[in-house]
Amino acid sequence: MAEAFAKDDPLYQHILPDETTRLSVLNIFFHRYIEMLYPYSDLLTTSTNYEAVALVFHSERQSGTLISNVNYMKQIGLAILKCLPICRIIGVRGFIRGLATLRSMSSLWLSMFGDQKYMHLDMLVVQERYRGQGYVSKIMMPLLAECREKNALCTLETQTLSNLPIYEHYQFRTVKVIPLPNSTLEQYCMACTPDSAE
Repeated sequence: MAEAFAKDDPLYQHILPDETTRLSVLNIFFHRYIEMLYPYSDLLTTSTNYEAVALVFHSERQSGTLISNVNYMKQIGLAILKCLPICRIIGVRGFIRGLATLRSMSSLWLSMFGDQKYMHLDMLVVQERYRGQGYVSKIMMPLLAECREKNALCTLETQTLSNLPIYEHYQFRTVKVIPLPNSTLEQYCMACTPDSAE
């Protein structure tokens, strides 16, 4: 995952402009990020060759009770602590800047759906040599079928403008655009309703 995001993702290119250190930082970050979200998420792949990999967060696994919210915040704090070795690579200021940017471009917009159940496509990567061969569909079709079955929204965000037509093909619609302060970068927040995912 880190390799694809290091090469292609404008958000991580913005946060980590030095491409000589970007992959090292993202290897640490994604390891801790996936570890943090794992109790609430499914890690999907197309096969043991990992042509495409996705991390899907299930809102119903984070119950919203006070204890659940405290535990979730503890997981976030622990993940940040475990990411501190990144400071040796990009410095403390770079680390803090990265955290602030990620907070600006976070999934907090999902609160607009209130108590509506959703499955959030947090990350989707197709290895470069497998692109254009239908591997996005091998992730998206079962995911959208599960959303229909559970009567749940499917949500995602992307900072890559060229991704919009791909997601629109699967009936996702942009519901919010969040600009990153002091940047031309925008986060496109998208949702697909269970009835439009047919």
